[in-house]
Order: sequence, then structure tokens, then C-alpha cells
Amino acid sequence: MRNRPNAVELLDIAEQTLTSEFAPDMSKRQRYNVALIASAMGIARRELGGGISAWDGELDTLSALYGADPLETPETTLSRLNRKLAADFRAGVYDKEGTEQKAVLNLLCQDVLARMEEDNPRYEKISAPKQRNEMSRFVKRR
Repeated sequence: MRNRPNAVELLDIAEQTLTSEFAPDMSKRQRYNVALIASAMGIARRELGGGISAWDGELDTLSALYGADPLETPETTLSRLNRKLAADFRAGVYDKEGTEQKAVLNLLCQDVLARMEEDNPRYEKISAPKQRNEMSRFVKRR
């Protein structure tokens, strides 16, 4: 059993205290620095609460592309498959148009959108049809 407040709650309390109790009494420059610190704390809090990946489908998508070792932990598998994906990008494996390229581009788009939401929750979410349209325009430009 973990202590209460837990890590996420502690970051939330610290962020709120920093921005509501300390920042108002500071100079403009100090308030800016406090805002940066509070933003970093918010990102850390959301990452801690979010699991091993910014979006739930990342491990499944990578496993579908490369296969997964059932003896590995999800964290180890995700790390290994991301390294494999990066190596394949460098080697030009996904340069040729096709279903694998589309799957990888979709993976990248989903990852970017999830990271944007995690890093900046005020980011205006795009509706699913608009996302598909934006992704298809990106794929066509390549």
C-alpha cells in the first residue's frame, strides 16, 4: 500500500500551492519561472498517471508490426519495439508507400496527438473524422 497523498497528488498539491500562493507575490520574471515550473510539474503528474505510454494503442500497434515476446514486461517490450521502429526508420524500411507505411504514419500521428494532450491538456482536440483527414493529407504530401 502506498502512502497518501501519492506522487500524483503531491505534484498536484505542489503545483496548486506554487501557482496560487507564491506566484501572486512575485515579480513578473519570477512568476514566469514559477509558471514554467508548474507546467513541468503538471506534465510529470499527467505522465505518472498515464501508464507506460502516452496512448493506449502504442504497444498493440507496435506488437502488430513486429510481434511481441510474451516473457517481456510491457515496458521492456515497448522500449524494444520503439528502438526497432527507430532503426527501421533510419534504414528506410517505411519509405515505400503501402499498408505498413500507413500503419506507421498512423502510429506516429496518434502518438503526437496523445503527447500533445498529455503535455498541454488545453490543446484543442480534433474530432476523429478531422484527424483522419489531417493524417491523410500528411500522407499524401510525402
